[in-house]
Amino acid sequence: MTQKVDILVAEYDDIADVALAEKMIFSDPWNERSLSECIDSDKEMLLVAKCNGKIAGYITVSYIFDEANINRIAVLPEYRGQKIGSALICKMEEIFGETINIYNLEVRESNIYAQNMYTQNGYETVGKRKRFYRDPDEDAILMTKRKVMI
Repeated sequence: MTQKVDILVAEYDDIADVALAEKMIFSDPWNERSLSECIDSDKEMLLVAKCNGKIAGYITVSYIFDEANINRIAVLPEYRGQKIGSALICKMEEIFGETINIYNLEVRESNIYAQNMYTQNGYETVGKRKRFYRDPDEDAILMTKRKVMI
């Protein structure tokens, strides 16, 4: 990373900026209410990456028992290429510690950059969901990371 990045559990003050990023990045953006629910829920988490106090990226995760699903991960265009996505994943795994053994996610088939980042972080392709995404219609690649049980 070329800039100092802080990865923090999101607070309500972060929601408006994350919602704005959602609109810039995703064709099906989550609204402020959905993002706030990540903060309110005891089965969801929202982490933000901040550079100089500004939102550079974020990750939303839902979890139950020993399994977590990465619902959203995004890095704003001006901060890409600085390994912020990997930093968000590492912080998420650090927070979960020993409680989560399986991490799942879906990624657009065309998003090779993200797929490579997930692979570098220990995720493996395990399947495909046909026409999972809309606007534009696209298949999803399913990826999973399993902790090695000793």
